[in-house]
Amino acid sequence: MLDYRPLSANNSEDVAALFSLLEETPEYSIIIEGRLPTIEDAKAALSETPPGKEMKDKFFGGYWKDSVLVGCMDLIRGYPEPDIAFLGLLLFSETNQGQGFGIHALAHIANLSRSWGCTALRLAVIDKNVRALAFWQREGFRELYRKPTTKFTGDAIVMQSAL
Repeated sequence: MLDYRPLSANNSEDVAALFSLLEETPEYSIIIEGRLPTIEDAKAALSETPPGKEMKDKFFGGYWKDSVLVGCMDLIRGYPEPDIAFLGLLLFSETNQGQGFGIHALAHIANLSRSWGCTALRLAVIDKNVRALAFWQREGFRELYRKPTTKFTGDAIVMQSAL
């Protein structure tokens, strides 16, 4: 259905492909950040890690359909606890949403997380992103807590699911 391969901030083709994907999802950027994406957003997505984590713990990859990047994921091993994998981003271009790719990617992400010995998958969704929130709820994720953010347009809803 989809091919997966890692993306790297050190590869200019990967940065360009990710930026194109972000440009194909303007609704996401506007809902989450209140603006359109920039090339700097692509570079940051590929290179930023949470506090206490290194690039060796970051798995940023692309989902390809017919040699075109249609989606991406950002997964952190062992964050915020050793037995938890944190999904920082799962995003598909607007024309490729609603086709089951998210469920396919989530199965891939869960298998990868289990291979590390993780027992739970955690994520945060911005409350204004109601479509994403509904997806995660349908997939069995439960709210742990909410916290205000200054970087995004709304509060972060931290959710988790057992693997």
